[in-house]
Amino acid sequence: MSMKKIVSDRVRRGTLRLLVLSSLAEKPMYLYEIIKSIETKAEGFYRPSTGSIYPVLRSLARDGYIIIQERDGKKIYSLTDKGVKKVEEIKIEIESLFTRDPLKRRVIDLLFNIGLTVHINRKKIDDKVLNQLITDLEKCMALVEEAIKSKGEKTVTQV
Repeated sequence: MSMKKIVSDRVRRGTLRLLVLSSLAEKPMYLYEIIKSIETKAEGFYRPSTGSIYPVLRSLARDGYIIIQERDGKKIYSLTDKGVKKVEEIKIEIESLFTRDPLKRRVIDLLFNIGLTVHINRKKIDDKVLNQLITDLEKCMALVEEAIKSKGEKTVTQV
C-alpha cells in the first residue's frame, strides 16, 4: 500500500470540508480546480476523488457555506458570507494552535516532527509501521476530540 493510498483512505470528511473551504477562500473554483488545490496543499500525498468531493460540496451548500452556480455549462463553487466567516473562525482556531503554552507547544512540535520524519523517510518506512502509526495517531485524535466534546465544544473536524 502506498503512502498516498494510506493518506487518501484516512482523510476524514471533516478534514476534507476544511480543505474545500480553504481552497474556496482563495477564489471561486470549478470542481477540478478544487481537487487540484487540495492536491497541491497536500503536496501530492492526497488527491480527493470526485466521489468524495461531491457529498462534501452538497453538504457545504446545504449548510449555507458555499453557493453553486453554473458558468459555461459547468458548476462553479464559491464561498457565501457565512462560508467566509467560517474560514476566518477556522484560521483563528489554527492560529491559536501556535501558542506559547509549553505543553501545547510540545504536542504541536511532536506532531510536526512525526509528520516531517515520515515525509522525509517515506521510502524507508514499511506499511506495517505506517499502519501502526496511523492507528496510534487515530487513538490520540479520539482522545483529543473526546476532551473537547466533554467541554461541550465542537472539534475543528465538526465544521
